[in-house]
Amino acid sequence: MKWPLRARTEGALPRGALGQRLTRVALAAAGLALLVTGSVLNLVMIQQAREALIDETTTQARVIAANLGAALLFQDARAAAEMLATLQQSSGVQRAAVFDARGVVFAHYQRPGTPETAALLPNGAGPPGHTLGGGLLVVNEPIEQAGVQIGRIRFEVPLTPLHRRAWIFGGVTVGAAALAMALAYLLAVGVRRDVGRIERRLDELAYLDPVTLLYNRHASHAHLASYVTEADRTGQGFSIITIDLDDFKAVNDSLGHPMGDELLRRIAQRLQQALKPGARAYRFGGDEFVMICPWQPGFHEPQRYGALAQEVLGASVRLGGIDTRLRGSIGVARYPVDGSGADEVLLASDMAMYQAKAAGKNQVAVFHAGLRELNEQRLRIESELRIGLREGQLCLHYQPIVDLAGGQVLGAEALLRWRHPQRGLISPAQFIPLAERSGLIVELGEWVFHEAARQLQRWATAGMPPLPVAVNVSARQLREGLLLQQFEQAMAASGCDPTLLEIELTEHTLVEDVDDNLRLLHALRERGVRVAIDDFGTGLSSLSYLKRLPATKLKIDRSFVRDLPDDRGDVAIVEAALSMAQALGLQVVAEGVETEAQRQLLARLGCHAAQGFLYSPALEPDAFAHWCLQHQRGRPAIRTARVSGN
Repeated sequence: MKWPLRARTEGALPRGALGQRLTRVALAAAGLALLVTGSVLNLVMIQQAREALIDETTTQARVIAANLGAALLFQDARAAAEMLATLQQSSGVQRAAVFDARGVVFAHYQRPGTPETAALLPNGAGPPGHTLGGGLLVVNEPIEQAGVQIGRIRFEVPLTPLHRRAWIFGGVTVGAAALAMALAYLLAVGVRRDVGRIERRLDELAYLDPVTLLYNRHASHAHLASYVTEADRTGQGFSIITIDLDDFKAVNDSLGHPMGDELLRRIAQRLQQALKPGARAYRFGGDEFVMICPWQPGFHEPQRYGALAQEVLGASVRLGGIDTRLRGSIGVARYPVDGSGADEVLLASDMAMYQAKAAGKNQVAVFHAGLRELNEQRLRIESELRIGLREGQLCLHYQPIVDLAGGQVLGAEALLRWRHPQRGLISPAQFIPLAERSGLIVELGEWVFHEAARQLQRWATAGMPPLPVAVNVSARQLREGLLLQQFEQAMAASGCDPTLLEIELTEHTLVEDVDDNLRLLHALRERGVRVAIDDFGTGLSSLSYLKRLPATKLKIDRSFVRDLPDDRGDVAIVEAALSMAQALGLQVVAEGVETEAQRQLLARLGCHAAQGFLYSPALEPDAFAHWCLQHQRGRPAIRTARVSGN
């Protein structure tokens, strides 16, 4: 089965036919214009030549008439004939006759070779002036003597030479028009050939990916329509496999974009080689590929297609002397099982791919109805979150950070909460991932900056001792270069002391675009902002990049604190983190401290500070201020009762 690059509708012109028709119409219009112009010029030329002939003949007749007055007065026919004989030098006059006052021919002239025709010399010269007819120009002029008309002169000039010149001019005009059309046609053919090449190139640009030479997203829409038509006709469906490469950005960052493009080309070649007959592979942009596979014997199960894609990605690729092995998150959907149209089944495949990525990457997910419901729920929550941000439904709670040795309050972490009008207080775990995926996290991060800065200023105005507040920063804020701008705007709007605001970034965030992030973080440090590495131990912990970061603090993730002091592995991880922090001169905060045993072990290992339910959950601003006031008066920071929830 073959598919054209462009989807053709019924009755549509074949590719290039419109251009050819336009070329023919343009040439015909140009030829017609030339002919009309030539005809008009020819008519104008004939008219001008005729007027010139009339003027010339009339003038000549008047001159002869002026010289014939005496001959006619004295009845000297011989003198009149001699005067008329001078007309032989003029090639225009064919016949001439002089009439006396009675209208009788007194003398006449006839060019040699002209047949004698009585009708051409009628009795009487006729009224003065000129007439045209019978292929002749006839001019009659009076002969006067002392103001008295004593006769008339008549000239007859044939119009054949004039008509001959008109035909010659018309022929030249038609010939010139034909030559011009021929040249225009040759030029148009050349231009059309160039246009054809350009059209083919535009097709390539519009429907082919320039890096991998696979069809692109645009081409898939035309192809999918053909697949749907064929599936409806035969009753045999097809599967759509969406592949999103995992951590492909690391390849570009470490090996460079040229190597990244080469890797994409290798993957594209492997996908094409693995395709069954009738299948197609596409690159949808970035690191996303799609395969459309008509069901083949033994391949009706969608997992088979997912396994095929994993097999293609699983083989290592050698680039720049390095063996690179990629993984991918793969989603599979089927027509007509998972959608009634091309767009619907393509969206289903995309949903399944995101489900595979959310399940931990390097997975295969097959679409099911629950995913559509989940996606609709996500879209609904995202829409409600945008409304919540606009209508002031968001708020910040503050969890104290306490010194493990002396129990003093060292600061707080600002934690985002959403007061939904129907569902009440919603934890960030339920909406932050959706905000990250949709890009709304950038607006949320900006709001958090401004609100934390405003709250610090409120506390300062109320006389509360200054305490630094940490806010979490998204990778999108770093990638889009907005972090420094958002920070400065928040400081300017609130008047807050910038040294009291601390930003927390995860290790995953920091290892993306390390050089750019370093420049940004150094710019923040120059403004007095402290930088903390959040969720330490869950990412790619490495001295090679940690030592380059202008960080002041490490925060050990709660997953390594939860099973202390019983889990020896977690104890070893915490010890290693503390040793690394000590080597780098960084303060360490343990997250999720809930028991006295955890606190004692962390203090014994040399951890500087902690936060968690052992001290306090995240509190509203007024409650946090009251909590701090109590502990400033000497009350212990450790809670006597454990509180569940966050």
